Amino acid sequence: MKLLKPLIRTGITLALLTLLPNVTIGSVVALIIAAIVFEFLFSIVKPVLKLLFLPVNVVTLGIFGALLNIFLLWLVTYLVPGFHIGDLQLFGTQLNQFWSLVATAFVISIIQSFVGVFI
Repeated sequence: MKLLKPLIRTGITLALLTLLPNVTIGSVVALIIAAIVFEFLFSIVKPVLKLLFLPVNVVTLGIFGALLNIFLLWLVTYLVPGFHIGDLQLFGTQLNQFWSLVATAFVISIIQSFVGVFI
């Protein structure tokens, strides 16, 4: 049961991300693989990286934590072939892939905290 809750939370997060116009998921298999890779990176790799880069995070007053989320999201798009985050048009402004990753990481953090309340 301990493993099931994070996978459900990640599956719901990635399923809701498909509603964003800049996120494309090739198939259901790609969604499942992306959920597994996403959960592995965010539950195992992220705490280790946060501990390693704790001094940098303290010096930058937490901004490095947001950059770490963006990097891990980019890593998911790199590792999973059917999962892609493209350019985003926001309020009439075309954002390149980096800013699109920033906006998507922000949406993911909101969704994860909201879903975490109910699960």
